[in-house]
Amino acid sequence: MVIYVTREWSGYGKKNYFHNEYRQEGSTVSKYKCRRYKFFDGHENSWETTENLEESWDINDPEMPDWLKPYLKPDA
Repeated sequence: MVIYVTREWSGYGKKNYFHNEYRQEGSTVSKYKCRRYKFFDGHENSWETTENLEESWDINDPEMPDWLKPYLKPDA
């Protein structure tokens, strides 16, 4: 379950965008870096999306950012 999404920012190039998603999966919180970009596939411009796991924490992990704790769902 997605609990927080950052604003999208523009990366290198004109049609390259990123945002971070924080997801709670049971007792684990994971940070994903999501990318969407436009490319020409030979016929038309198409959008492609990717996501990479950046880091994850246990709910009780002291290394988890404090600002993220209010977004946690107790019953997830």
